Amino acid sequence: MGKTTFLTKLALDWCDAVSEHNPDYSATFSDVDTLKEFRFLFQISLRDAKEQREVIGMIKTQIIDMIYTGNKRQETVKLLPYILEREKYIVTMDGLNEWVDRLSKCVLPLHPQFHTECVSVITSRPWKMAVERIKDSEINSLIEIEGLIDAEDLSKKLINSLQTGDVKIHAEFIKYVNERQLMNLLTSPWLQTLLVNLWMKKMEFSGSLCEINCILLDILFKNADGKMGYFQRGNSFRCLSNTRFIQRQIDIFDALANAAFNFTFSSSKSLIFTERELLDFLSEDQLTCCLHAGVLTKRYKVAYQDAQFSFIHETVQEFMAAFHIANSKQDLIEQFRTGSKYNVLEMSQTIIFLCGLDCKKANKLIKCLVDDEFLEDISYGLALNIQEFYQQEKLLAYQENSFAKKNDVKSKCIAHSFRQSVLLQRMLTAGCIEAKAGGEKEICLNYRDYIFNTNLNESDAKALKLLLLYNKSDVRSLILESNFLHKSEILAVIHQSKHCLTRLKLTMTPEISKAIHLTSIQELHCVGNFDVSSCFYVLSSLSQLTYLRIEDTRLMEDIVLPETIQEIDLSKCKCSSEWLCSLLITLSSLDHPVMCGLWDVVLQSSEEIRGEEAHTHISDVR
Repeated sequence: MGKTTFLTKLALDWCDAVSEHNPDYSATFSDVDTLKEFRFLFQISLRDAKEQREVIGMIKTQIIDMIYTGNKRQETVKLLPYILEREKYIVTMDGLNEWVDRLSKCVLPLHPQFHTECVSVITSRPWKMAVERIKDSEINSLIEIEGLIDAEDLSKKLINSLQTGDVKIHAEFIKYVNERQLMNLLTSPWLQTLLVNLWMKKMEFSGSLCEINCILLDILFKNADGKMGYFQRGNSFRCLSNTRFIQRQIDIFDALANAAFNFTFSSSKSLIFTERELLDFLSEDQLTCCLHAGVLTKRYKVAYQDAQFSFIHETVQEFMAAFHIANSKQDLIEQFRTGSKYNVLEMSQTIIFLCGLDCKKANKLIKCLVDDEFLEDISYGLALNIQEFYQQEKLLAYQENSFAKKNDVKSKCIAHSFRQSVLLQRMLTAGCIEAKAGGEKEICLNYRDYIFNTNLNESDAKALKLLLLYNKSDVRSLILESNFLHKSEILAVIHQSKHCLTRLKLTMTPEISKAIHLTSIQELHCVGNFDVSSCFYVLSSLSQLTYLRIEDTRLMEDIVLPETIQEIDLSKCKCSSEWLCSLLITLSSLDHPVMCGLWDVVLQSSEEIRGEEAHTHISDVR
């Protein structure tokens, strides 16, 4: 279920809930009875509200103008504000990422704050949340749609609906997908539908997203002309090699790609355009051909307005834009200007496609769109990650702390900065996967900050590891929360990035302890029941260390810290009261304030830690 489908299902559930019960209707949401409390539901497409700022205006043009005419329309428009002030209603707004305030002042469409009985449900691509700095306090619930609940159920339905005589067994399709390592595509309804179609037509498919878009476009171009032609062997774009109908219409294909590029990378990205705008790139005959093929769609929002044109899917427009960058003989990347420091996230899907078409150009585009301030935000988000501020318990404790109140800006930016770092890594990981699937021999994507967390699936983890090993001599952050890397690979990264490695989280071993000796690490998070004595002598050699966190360890040996230390956290550790006293005395001897955090630390007597019989009653010690 995608964003638009999600809101459509919600609207259908509401219709059924407030009308007489339809015994044949199967509700999508389990708490459908809640919808009976709302008298109205207004469904708005933000893609179609390009020049509008106010929700009331959107309801008028998209709903009232489509239902009523003449005096009835005018009466309903006058009645609308009174209804909204008094009634309990839902307003759903689809595609926040496709809407921009024409005055560049609002991050959300304007809606009267005194409408206290209103519930707003807004969908967006994830990058918009990082771009606009939407305050978390303005969001009651944040839901991420991760993909299909039951991918297998959809594929069975698709196979049944497409059968034309040959009996196709679902198990055969799953075997096909597994053999080609395409399981990650099944979570997307859009991609799974295309994949099932390819399988039904017995077409070979490498797993490249660029290829799947080319095959889709090839099928559509067949509708428009039907004349076959093949690209020569050795064509620079591998994704076109399985097509049969694009080659004879390559002029139209290139013109369409040029249009997609200009609409995608204009001052404000546009997914809806007029005929006049399209004719700047396509001839009338080419436009007719694209409409007949179904690559472009044409519709009238309101009868008395000009027709609106769009690509069959936003993803197709993004692919075509990437194709134009890769195919152009001019260096189009030079003309990019960073209108917003977050353009790299907004253009993430186009960049992923470009990785599969021309990895070097993709890397150059990323460098062009990313500025120093954005990278600084990424670094800040990773610093918060290594200190685990994203954990709710610690965040709450930090916000209540008097020391933190002096640094309140820090706590407010936590979610925002961390969200950016996650989205950037997702984009680069997906780009790496696409480059490999597209046959790129050299994965030349530059990246410096790596988070191997437990949420990574096998495919993403392999791609991130490939990216890390390519950049192993220029790593700034290495955060290991899972065992995706071998010890030899970790040591190789530490040795080759000694000059630039500033942030490290891992399970400490004597070999790793020796490797980080005299490095420029500033933030260190040690996890696991490691040999503390082998590590502590190294700490004093880290002349730039400002943050140290030790987790899940027994602490016995005296700790020697560099004078640069500013914060130390102990989490789920066991130590003696004498050891803790010694630590506090050491910290107190420094000539600057040091923040010391204890999280689930158990105090034991010295004898108990050494395994001898304790002379002090355990409850007194604790």
